[in-house]
Amino acid sequence: MSAEAPEIKTMGSVKDGVEGQGKDESASERRIRILKQMGLVCMGCMGHFSLGVALPWPSPALSDMAVNNATLVGTEMALNALQKDMTGSMVSLGMLFGAWLAGWLVSTLGRRRSMQVITAPFLIGWLLNALAPNPEVLLVSRFIVGLACGSVSVAASTYVLELADVSVRGMMATMPTVAIVLGGLYTVWMGYALQWHHLALVCAIPPTIMLSVTFLLPESPSYLVIRGRRQRALMILRKLRGPYANVEEEVQELERRNLSSGGQTGWKGLLNPEVMKNVAIMIMLFLFQQLCGNYVFMIQTSRVLKAVGAPWDPDAATVVVGAIRVAGTIVAIFLLDRIGRRYCLIISHAINAMALIILGVYVFLAEGSLPEEEETYSRLNWVPLLCVLVIMFIINVGVHPVPFILGTEYFPTNIRAQASSICFSSGTVFAFLALQLYSPMQEAMTQAGLYWFYASISALGVLFTFIFIKETKGKTVG
Repeated sequence: MSAEAPEIKTMGSVKDGVEGQGKDESASERRIRILKQMGLVCMGCMGHFSLGVALPWPSPALSDMAVNNATLVGTEMALNALQKDMTGSMVSLGMLFGAWLAGWLVSTLGRRRSMQVITAPFLIGWLLNALAPNPEVLLVSRFIVGLACGSVSVAASTYVLELADVSVRGMMATMPTVAIVLGGLYTVWMGYALQWHHLALVCAIPPTIMLSVTFLLPESPSYLVIRGRRQRALMILRKLRGPYANVEEEVQELERRNLSSGGQTGWKGLLNPEVMKNVAIMIMLFLFQQLCGNYVFMIQTSRVLKAVGAPWDPDAATVVVGAIRVAGTIVAIFLLDRIGRRYCLIISHAINAMALIILGVYVFLAEGSLPEEEETYSRLNWVPLLCVLVIMFIINVGVHPVPFILGTEYFPTNIRAQASSICFSSGTVFAFLALQLYSPMQEAMTQAGLYWFYASISALGVLFTFIFIKETKGKTVG
């Protein structure tokens, strides 16, 4: 779908009229149907929950490892600064390859079956993580988990988008982000009570649940249409859209839109100039998403809080930060279909930039303070904590979820998996660089300078969004 495509009539909405009955869907019928649809979406988001579980594991694990580095196999685990950075960045590196793999997997096996296959590397990675005897095996296990995370981000995001009604697609498309932040909260909460290797075993539970619930899900109707299984797609759409929606017209519109690339599917369809332009725009969005401090604050929460001198215990504060991320994502659910993706992104980047500037100023002044001024900054140590909380809240209102939503909404079904895999994998490259360069950049720029760098990226994100991003709220996707 072109970013500049005109808005057309919603297919499959309750306002499309009747197929033979001459009446519209009542409010109560629609509410029940949307709730059922949301139930399916929530089950489909177990993959994102598993992804969210994996990302912040280094925060509680490294904190525990500092006081308890014994492994389950009787050795001791000692990580240097580079290896500590790599516990986060190896997941991002794995996600890069996983996203590319998913481009083929999702278009060949389908969305639902792909999610079932992806369970294997999740479980293998976590088991290897729990039993790791040394840093090398630990980092390999993180890469394998990242491979699963990258694959499921493409498969599950595509599935959720293709299942939802247009009128609630923004809300439904935010559910994966809700699942990610809830998964992160699950990990930091469990990590507060468990040793790092036991935490890895507990992290294997969500992928197991994901495998179970996928057997209850229907295949994506959009995928079935482009695979020539039109009647099966109509049956599933009838259950999703209700008895009053014109699902035949929705299927026809889907078929029409997927001819927009000359009938080409898969990787060849990406050669369309408009598609290439949209891919480039999405890659830039993911650049701003990752280089504004998003994953650094998310994955290395305890290290950031220790560095800025936050007054709370870093492990306890990490749990609070996880809850704040959930709150931000819930706000996004209500805003994305009201003010739109574009304005959520602008507001999120703008506030993030301001909070990062204030955080940088505090750290700069505190580090350069005289001994007699230390008491003053000790009384003001709530300032950096508040800044971190604001950053993690506002990032999840727009900076984090919107690129993932637009990375699927901008493209028709016949090339969605491939285009999304390129966009998502670019995000993992930027995340890998941001995480791996966290310590070196902090040394080169100073801590305050690093936060100001993140702020400048968010400021550029505001400008870029104003110029290049087109609103997709209320528009159909092919």
